Amino acid sequence: MKKWFVTRPHNEQVSLAVLAGALLVYGLWMGVLGPLQNAREEAIMQNIRAAEVKQRVNAMVAEIQRLRGTGATQVKANLLTLVNQISQSQSLPISRIQPSSNGELQVRFESVLFNDVVAFLHQLETVEGAIVREVALTRTTAGLVSATIRLAQGG
Repeated sequence: MKKWFVTRPHNEQVSLAVLAGALLVYGLWMGVLGPLQNAREEAIMQNIRAAEVKQRVNAMVAEIQRLRGTGATQVKANLLTLVNQISQSQSLPISRIQPSSNGELQVRFESVLFNDVVAFLHQLETVEGAIVREVALTRTTAGLVSATIRLAQGG
């Protein structure tokens, strides 16, 4: 190949050298620099998305801290007050109330009429907007049940 190149006239040698240099630059650009530029642009977009996510998470953290500081105890008190008011208005004796750390409330009724429990749940969920997470019923005697109900504050 070198022999062929040396046998060419000087102007062809210069032209071939310039062409080889241009092909080398083009090959470097397409093979190395182009993909690096694309990867750089993708990394920049990924960093922008991560910054947006971080900003949203920080806003959520601030909201949670604000709610923990002021609103969480108020939510529990409202749900507790609501349960007490409805159970008293329907003459439904509560055996046990147990609040949880996540704002939910567990209420236990023993030996009460099934229809009274259903009316209590209807009032809480449909009328007042509380969220009934779980209901466990056990039949004690004819028409009477024991019920454990897990509630959460509604929207």
